[in-house]
Amino acid sequence: MTHLSSGNPRAHRMRRVAPIAVPAAALLALAACTPAGTDDDPSSSASAGAGGGAGGETITIGYIAPATGTLTGFTDGDPYMLSVVREQFADGITIDGTTYAVEIIDRDSGSDAAKAGELAQELITEEGVDLLMATSTPETVNPVVAQCEAHGTPCLTANAPWQAVVFGGGFGPDKPLEWTHHFFFGIEGFGDVDPLAWDQVDTNKKVGVLWPNDSDGGAFRDPDTGYTPLVEAHGYTVVDPGAYENGTADFTSIIQTFKDEGVEIISGIPIPPDFVTFWTQAAQQGFEPKVATVGKALFFPTTVPSIPDDLGEGLAFATWWGPTFPYESSFDGTTPQEWIDDFSASPEGEGLVWNQATPLNGALFEVAKVGLEASGDPFDKEALVAAFDDINMMTLGGQIDFTSGPFPGIATIPTAMGQWEKTDDGEWEWVVVDAGTVPDLPVDRPLELLEW
Repeated sequence: MTHLSSGNPRAHRMRRVAPIAVPAAALLALAACTPAGTDDDPSSSASAGAGGGAGGETITIGYIAPATGTLTGFTDGDPYMLSVVREQFADGITIDGTTYAVEIIDRDSGSDAAKAGELAQELITEEGVDLLMATSTPETVNPVVAQCEAHGTPCLTANAPWQAVVFGGGFGPDKPLEWTHHFFFGIEGFGDVDPLAWDQVDTNKKVGVLWPNDSDGGAFRDPDTGYTPLVEAHGYTVVDPGAYENGTADFTSIIQTFKDEGVEIISGIPIPPDFVTFWTQAAQQGFEPKVATVGKALFFPTTVPSIPDDLGEGLAFATWWGPTFPYESSFDGTTPQEWIDDFSASPEGEGLVWNQATPLNGALFEVAKVGLEASGDPFDKEALVAAFDDINMMTLGGQIDFTSGPFPGIATIPTAMGQWEKTDDGEWEWVVVDAGTVPDLPVDRPLELLEW
């Protein structure tokens, strides 16, 4: 159910962005269709519909996502998602009795941070978007946020660890986000949930971590607000071999460090190609940990089948969405399983497997609709930002609550633990092995040790 708090939204916004203290212990976390936003995509930049109101006014929404490149797992379901969203907006949005047409301009960042920033600037200064949205890792989100904050443009983002967006973007208690609202889980979605799965099996509690030299890696490595203090509080010891560059071709030194230190658990947030390289080399070099709970690379169904010799069997990861999650779309009540069925039956879903990022990308538009409606005037930027402050609503991607987040403009979602397995007919699927912090989520079975 959608809930909007009462009170003056603009005054509420001013109160809520006052500097706050953030406790250290409280601070996370890859295509068969023509990518959305490319020159070959006939729907790119198309209006959502022919609806429109007095004077033919149109609300313009920009959407930046990595439709190509190393991060496409986050967006391979976007062509279907955008078709659903455009259908929802086909008749426009009615705000205080006036109906406005909605134009959605989607752009492909190419999984490149610099391009994401350039596209954001273009959409703001040349297209004049009323709202700009971005998704999928800090490499896409942070440059967009920076442009929105600099130009005073309302911004909605998702699918990146909130600490990497806030602190990695140069914000903090004394410099809050003024124009941006972001939703996803944070490092706590890993650090407080990974150990719940590890506790199910017998290990020496030594955890080897893979933190790349990027925004995500920097946030996870922070000694005060990162991953280590969280898992140490659960009785585990972290072995950090140091930052490595994305695209690393030889992980021998890191593997040797893990072997020398007796590491039995692997965690981290590598990009998919890097994890495939690391895991393949680990097997070749005789490093056989008992458990691996890895973010980013293992989120999506494209990575695990690409690991040779079925070495993906038993790999685990923090998960935020799946067929049994107790969520529903604010557009039409669609449940996760219904979404999966509809996606699988759609032309855009042919040859693809659903992934958990797509519904959260779609939730950006759900939140946008409610915020625009509540603003009273979609072209009053301050009123729109204030309206987002008051949102607490259920979406297909989960409950989005900006009224009680850990930092102004931030809403967090809960996480569980999934584990990949290969079925008897050769298909890859994952099952829930710990409900983590997701209320009422059924658990399929306990965590199983890796088999080498």
